[in-house]
Amino acid sequence: MIVSEKAKIHIDNYPFAEKLNPNLHRIIVEKSNKEDFGAVMTDWESFDVREFKLIGDYATNLIKGWNREIYTPTRPFGLKLNNIWGQWYRKGDYQISHAHYPNQWSFVYYVNTPKGSSPLVFTETRKKIYPKAGQMIIFPSWIRHEVPPNKCEGRSIVAGNFYYKNEGD
Repeated sequence: MIVSEKAKIHIDNYPFAEKLNPNLHRIIVEKSNKEDFGAVMTDWESFDVREFKLIGDYATNLIKGWNREIYTPTRPFGLKLNNIWGQWYRKGDYQISHAHYPNQWSFVYYVNTPKGSSPLVFTETRKKIYPKAGQMIIFPSWIRHEVPPNKCEGRSIVAGNFYYKNEGD
């Protein structure tokens, strides 16, 4: 799905969502301890949570699959997960328009999506992606995006950012 001539948005479904998501939602709610604009979030570096690692690894493998030409012996660039966090939305919670630059890729993984869960909106194009539990949205980090006020309790996500690092550095 292309939302503008400048960027391609990738949508995929995590195959083990039905089994993972109930526990992942509980972890996000328990570990969320700070306000981030209009929602509650976990620490930015939740790498030590096994369930977050599963989602981060899945996103990593998807991105690497699209960018095979980067991973050659003469061009040893490695994709690095810069940060990963969970976030849950109460009724009325939202996210202002923002981007994740200077990272190269960002993702949102929908964990819990009760009726009334707000969509992910790409600010420039106004393209909306309505949440479905188990769905992963991956997009270039420079794209501005937002979440309008949520109309339910309990929408939860895992999000993260990636960058490329020269393995020789």
